[in-house]
Amino acid sequence: MRALLLALALTAAAASHASPYEELTAAIRAGEAGRVAELLASGVSAQATDQPAQSAPLLIAASRGKHEIAAQLLAHGAAPDPRYAAYYNASALMLAVNNRDLRMAELLLKGGAEVNLLDSFGDPALNWAIFYGDLPLVNLLLAHGARTDLVGHGNAVEVAMRRGHQAVLLRLLEHRGERLAPSPAMQALLRALQDDDAAAVRKALAAGADANGLDETRRPVLARAAREGRGRALAALLDAGAAVEALDGIGFSALMEATREGHLAIAQALHARGARLDHQAKPRGLAMSALHLAAAGGHLELIRWLAAQGAPLEAKDSEGATPLAWSRGDANKAAFELLLSLGAKPLPAAG
Repeated sequence: MRALLLALALTAAAASHASPYEELTAAIRAGEAGRVAELLASGVSAQATDQPAQSAPLLIAASRGKHEIAAQLLAHGAAPDPRYAAYYNASALMLAVNNRDLRMAELLLKGGAEVNLLDSFGDPALNWAIFYGDLPLVNLLLAHGARTDLVGHGNAVEVAMRRGHQAVLLRLLEHRGERLAPSPAMQALLRALQDDDAAAVRKALAAGADANGLDETRRPVLARAAREGRGRALAALLDAGAAVEALDGIGFSALMEATREGHLAIAQALHARGARLDHQAKPRGLAMSALHLAAAGGHLELIRWLAAQGAPLEAKDSEGATPLAWSRGDANKAAFELLLSLGAKPLPAAG
């Protein structure tokens, strides 16, 4: 009993010495909206002006999905755009997007968050949403004036192309007025691709569709067949003269599209027709190679095949990162270990 009383006394003493900021942030982390309300009503600043910006109460609430508390902080004058310097100088809005938290993003935007702030790489919150392929967040940000021309890791359209998020890309092109309207013959070809129907592909081509034409996203139709894993349609296009090395706006080839999506048989078919394994994209495509994409996606069979065919293990993207670097992380441990076993040079020690 004495030990319990002593522990309670020490806890009370520690609490009594906690600063108002510490009490507020502890309540935020615990999700204690009532206690947060009491502290704010008593005059505790929602800004924590004597603390580092990256520990701002609103950042804590936004990163932890505490919607009611974030609303309270904003109502008590919290600046809507604190920055987390240690995490790419991300704004509270970027953290909400990073968490795929549509409700938090809505709260912050209504509270005055600037939609076009840039992180340390020059990417706005819109590019973060596009990275994840989150169409509802993309729509929300566009509705609040997000610009699609801001360039960090490429502009909005280029990021969507690199990530392969078709629905998001179509939305962005519609927003920019850049979506192509295919001819009737090309529409028939696109339907044939969707159905993976080689006979229908040939019929559409005979009716005037172009084997080297572009789909509504302004990318080669061959790349679309590769991306979607349509092997019979892809073979029909190649037989009709589709250029195996045709590139899209960021320098991705059809083989790279197949590799990103994990389509080994499609990649093999393209390579058999002359597709290069050492090709690297344009800078707006981060100068990635097929092996970078296979490593990032954790496609083990493709990694083995690419390496066996001589794809460069040490190819460097536009920031100097190798395929091994793109496989780093617990979620992709098998790809990381496979690349090491195949002879990839270990990454330098951090720091």
